Amino acid sequence: DVSDDDLSIFAAADSLSSSASSSSFCIITIITSSNIKGLDFVPFVNDVGADLFDANVVYAAVDNHKYGDYKPYILKSSNKGKSWKIISGDLPEKLLVWRLVQDHVNKDLIFAATEYGIYFTYNGGTNWIQLKGGVPTISFRDIAIQRRENDLVGASFGRGFFILDDITPIRNFNKDILSQEATLFDIKD
Repeated sequence: DVSDDDLSIFAAADSLSSSASSSSFCIITIITSSNIKGLDFVPFVNDVGADLFDANVVYAAVDNHKYGDYKPYILKSSNKGKSWKIISGDLPEKLLVWRLVQDHVNKDLIFAATEYGIYFTYNGGTNWIQLKGGVPTISFRDIAIQRRENDLVGASFGRGFFILDDITPIRNFNKDILSQEATLFDIKD
């Protein structure tokens, strides 16, 4: 029996598919503040997505901006939503996260469409890096990876869309690259 105090949200996702699961319909468990360490409010869910490599893993982007809390909350469950942990790592303190997309090649590479641009993590959420080099620092509300060409496509809020041609160099990213003056990557044939 679930009381109103225990119930925060119930999220259902139609037609979630992953290589790890053959089900065409997935019900995500009840997310409560009591099963998320570090979250003491009823979250508003912006996005929920199944992991592409592990049927037990689920990601969610939630927020509390309607109550003055603009912290980024990216959640991960490794047990089909029974418990959650925050994987927002070192994202800026004030940053709403609208959408998440996991790379279909590198399981630890996740992109986040946020209120102030696009970020990525190469290590499953511990560290996040903002995409720069022409990516506008505006609200991106949707993001996807076009698998055939490996392009990252981000849709902004009322401004248009952005395409990062071939994310293969980001798949090969590691923290040592940050300390180098310059890095050359292979190009597509």
